[in-house]
Amino acid sequence: MKQLQTFLLLFCMTLPQLCRADWAPVAVQDSLKALYPQADGVAWSHDEAYYVADFPFDGFDVRIWFTDSGRWVMKQTDWQVMDEVPSAVYNAFAAGEYASWQVLDVVWVEFPHWQPLVSVTVGEQNLDTQMQLIYTPNGRLLRVRNVTNQSDFLGASTFL
Repeated sequence: MKQLQTFLLLFCMTLPQLCRADWAPVAVQDSLKALYPQADGVAWSHDEAYYVADFPFDGFDVRIWFTDSGRWVMKQTDWQVMDEVPSAVYNAFAAGEYASWQVLDVVWVEFPHWQPLVSVTVGEQNLDTQMQLIYTPNGRLLRVRNVTNQSDFLGASTFL
């Protein structure tokens, strides 16, 4: 990681017109500003081949994945709880086998050319087991994954 940071620093010092603060190319930062001109407090990171912008927006944590050319490929809004989910998702979850489990996180996932998805992460009471439930907005359960020992189970490798 230190070598990458050093490389990026030297690259940006050599060609400053291609770089801005926070280690994202100009095209990526310009795309973010076009989508969210009021975005403030943006933290940049990498996830596989993507640049990820993380910032607060309308009371939620928002993360947007971009290609190095600035094309957005995935957006996640961390709702944290079931309050924002479509009623069909809430009803499907409430009627499903994990309804008695504790909801740990809820994320609305959007793509430019696919339908949005709802990720609900649940944990079994008094156990370390965690499951990720992926729903369509109309409440259809697409996938159930055991994510007990995974640290980043909503990144590029999950959806892209």
